[in-house]
Amino acid sequence: MAKLDTMAIVVTAINLCLWLAILVGIVALQVFLSRRKAWWPGLVMPVLSFLMSLLIVVGNFVFLSLSSTVSGTQVVDEQTGAVVYQAQQVQQAHDWTVGDTAQMGVLLLVSNLPTIVLLATYFLCRRSQKHKKQLDKMNIQDL
Repeated sequence: MAKLDTMAIVVTAINLCLWLAILVGIVALQVFLSRRKAWWPGLVMPVLSFLMSLLIVVGNFVFLSLSSTVSGTQVVDEQTGAVVYQAQQVQQAHDWTVGDTAQMGVLLLVSNLPTIVLLATYFLCRRSQKHKKQLDKMNIQDL
């Protein structure tokens, strides 16, 4: 039993390291794209992240609105125990509630956390690049 627990810990640690490496790679790619001379390459990844979060929210919305309930009626013969009559009715009506709206809002916020991180990286890199450009301009004027 202890060997199984140790193996689970090792697998979890490897998975954590892989996800961390992927996250570092994504942020490094964002920094590289944000430091490009053109302004638009740094916005590619945040836009893709935002579109992915919208896809998640729309998928959840469709799932909630298409959820259905099944109700049934069954008549059983008392002597034999056999089913004499059986009917099922599927109702697809879903009343939208305040809880559903709150769930969508929280889902939109959580799914946009990567977008927020990528945009923050973009603006920090662009600000430092702008600051460096101004320093170079000032040094040229001093000459």
